[in-house]
Amino acid sequence: MGNDETLLREMAVLLSEDGPHRMQEAIAGVKSHDARRTLHAAHTLKGLAANFGAVRAVSAASRLEDLARREIWAEMKPAADHLQQALNELLHELRPLAALDNESVGNL
Repeated sequence: MGNDETLLREMAVLLSEDGPHRMQEAIAGVKSHDARRTLHAAHTLKGLAANFGAVRAVSAASRLEDLARREIWAEMKPAADHLQQALNELLHELRPLAALDNESVGNL
């Protein structure tokens, strides 16, 4: 992010707000065997995680995206679980940045 601290905080807030929603979409897609929904959510999560160089989350999202593209339903639930775990870890690491940005917005 080019050493732009403001952008880093904004992206952390975006991920903390949008990431859990996208993860719910991916899980719902897996449960309903909706490949398109799963693929879209996984692709979005992959992009969000890539902004932070979060290799584990990017890899997990890429795996789920690939499984959805090929409609390999038997492997999608474990892949979604792995992505959820990786996303939770990333969100935990970014929580201080996202909270800092929310505090600064609240002080305006």
